[in-house]
Amino acid sequence: MYLTKGIDAIATITELRSNTSELLEYAKETDKGILIQKNNNPYAVLISYELYEKLLASDMAQKKKKGK
Repeated sequence: MYLTKGIDAIATITELRSNTSELLEYAKETDKGILIQKNNNPYAVLISYELYEKLLASDMAQKKKKGK
């Protein structure tokens, strides 16, 4: 895993396989996402459940606002 500007952290699929527990703890502790890459391309983002709930609530609030 390494850090980069604009993204908190990046890990490869291979790193995810071998360091799952550490990456999960990092995502939970920092409350930020980890970009998962496959073949040097963005593939997924690993986030804590708490961050997921915040993003979901924010998305629903924006949709409500647009619906008015």
